[in-house]
Amino acid sequence: MPNESDSADPTVLVVEDDRDLAATYSRWLEPEYDVRTSNSGSGALTWYDSEVSVVILDRRMPDIPGSTVIQKMNERDIEDQKAMLTSTEPGCDLVDIPCDEYLTKPLTKAELRETVNELRLRSQLDDELQRYFRLTSKIVAIETSSTAGTEAALEDLRREVNRIRGQIQERIDELNGFDPAFRTIE
Repeated sequence: MPNESDSADPTVLVVEDDRDLAATYSRWLEPEYDVRTSNSGSGALTWYDSEVSVVILDRRMPDIPGSTVIQKMNERDIEDQKAMLTSTEPGCDLVDIPCDEYLTKPLTKAELRETVNELRLRSQLDDELQRYFRLTSKIVAIETSSTAGTEAALEDLRREVNRIRGQIQERIDELNGFDPAFRTIE
């Protein structure tokens, strides 16, 4: 059962079935963050509560797939950010996974820390800006993969990003001047 943390540090839940990788990710994030780790999807759901601000979730878990875990987490209506972590390249199915960021293994310490920091910044944004960055993240992930047959999904994502950008361009411009973590897709 999760323990209440006395720490003021933000809580990151790392869900990775490879125990060594989970321990490595935890070391990389501590002491800046209060890190909880789980090596299973069911364990992740046990440790997941309103104290968690960022979830790093392995897509391929032995008991419950990461895409199912993320769906169950979203049913709890907790204000957090989720990054899907996987060794497989994203395909069109990424469009339907409700994650805020998509990371491909192997992951460096700098990439993990930058992602957690960016997700924490995004959590302070309004819903439309969060959606914009969620979609741009998916575009970047799909564009950098070599998965065939993603052109239609990419075009749909780009159309939606452009629609949103038209409505919030002023706020995006302000963010780009504020912090380099906020990227845009041109």
